[in-house]
Amino acid sequence: MGLEVGQNLKVKKHRIIRWAVQLFFLALFIFFFIQTSYISLINSPQFFFSFDPLILVITSIAFRAVIAASLLSIVILVGTLVFGRFYCGFACPLGTLIDLADRLTGEQPAAITSRQFDAVKYLVLVFLVVTAVLGSSFLHFFDPLVITEQALTLIAYPITTFFTSVVSSVQPAVFREGVITLLNLLVILGAGFFVKRAWCRFVCPLGGLLGLTARVSLFKVKLMDKCTKCGACESVCPVNAIDAQNLKIDSGECIACLRCVYTCQEKSAQYGLRLQPVGFSVTRRQVLAAGVAGIVLVPLSRTLLYGRLEARLIRPPGAVPEPEFLNACVRCATCMKVCPTNGLQPCLFEAGLEGLWTPRLVPRIGGCEKNCSRCGQVCPTSAIRKLSLEEKSFARLGTAVIDRSRCIAWEQDKVCLICDEACQYNAITSRTETIQGVRLTRPYVDERICMGCGICESRCPLDGRSAIEVYSMGEERKRTQFYVTPEKRRLRDSTLIKDDIPSGFILK
Repeated sequence: MGLEVGQNLKVKKHRIIRWAVQLFFLALFIFFFIQTSYISLINSPQFFFSFDPLILVITSIAFRAVIAASLLSIVILVGTLVFGRFYCGFACPLGTLIDLADRLTGEQPAAITSRQFDAVKYLVLVFLVVTAVLGSSFLHFFDPLVITEQALTLIAYPITTFFTSVVSSVQPAVFREGVITLLNLLVILGAGFFVKRAWCRFVCPLGGLLGLTARVSLFKVKLMDKCTKCGACESVCPVNAIDAQNLKIDSGECIACLRCVYTCQEKSAQYGLRLQPVGFSVTRRQVLAAGVAGIVLVPLSRTLLYGRLEARLIRPPGAVPEPEFLNACVRCATCMKVCPTNGLQPCLFEAGLEGLWTPRLVPRIGGCEKNCSRCGQVCPTSAIRKLSLEEKSFARLGTAVIDRSRCIAWEQDKVCLICDEACQYNAITSRTETIQGVRLTRPYVDERICMGCGICESRCPLDGRSAIEVYSMGEERKRTQFYVTPEKRRLRDSTLIKDDIPSGFILK
């Protein structure tokens, strides 16, 4: 009786420690999320992304360059080679959220008891590698850190700012695709009604990458010969990695949570140095099928193209050229969170299937402030370059266009100088003309100076569509070169510009 009580206390103590560690890393993830804002003193991007090996591997392949900011993820790979999949068991924020959701669902009988679907995550990893080699990245659909960051930005952040706005002057953030993100998160968490840690077991490619590494790890959990095959360890394993009847533990599936070690009353489950690698059952046919799926999906995903005739796909300042941008951007939504005007919004299909959840500037919601370069500062993969405020102010996003059929000054012959007054670059000027004996003041856009920031569009007083809109024509997107040129500086500094306003780029 005393031994049983002591064993129960030991199990309880381990459970408390394990939950404390998991909640600590989840709180740390949320802490860095909170600190990544335009009012924070911390200017670094989300710290956890630097330790994500999946971002390092897939994005580097697709981007055709090593993502230097993710090189710290080698620490996780080396740690996995030594200790096994400890990251999945203790540090992954999405894994902790799934564990919390699984506890809320209670002890439900598993709908899938066999391990035939455990290999799917390895096939997802193969799929991601093949598509990356072909120049497309679908990482954002599967990376656990990206999914968690997306959920915090597009779901939790708008809710928080809504209630904060009640007691302060902070404007609530609004994101158009938050409902889609919420449904995606609910599916991942709700899978616990059928299988505990279903996402981790069957889908997560980061788990697959770490699982491959853990199969040759130095330290593993092993069932000793004295095991009575009672099945206690097997019943507490959250990922079904234990086959008690055959005295086998799949170290590639084991997340090193050590529940089995502290549950076993016979001390038959032990964690220690085990040099023998463990194989896994993925057939060549399955790998080939995953590769073919990637080969087929890449060209098909590019058939759903955005409307080039509308030319309203405006990227953040400093965004690298579009094909490289789609591969480097992990859709974490961090840039959207720090945008002070809430103008950065997630794409739905404006950039095709490949561009889903990538950031685009919607000037009608909010323009790009001249004195803000936070989106580039927080981007974890340099899809948006880190530009100084001066250089960022020369990064052209597009060109503003006045629709005379809607403009108050042009259509109704009334005085409206709002766009002129709002322009941060003096690219809009109001000129007075005498028409049929009446002196009328109307705005003109100088496309040589306009940076396409969209402040004018956001301030237009018309209801519905603005009378001045920013189009992506004339945009500049460079991977390495400087945006500041002598000609741009001369035009901006010239005092003679207003006497030479061209009438182009005006809709008639």
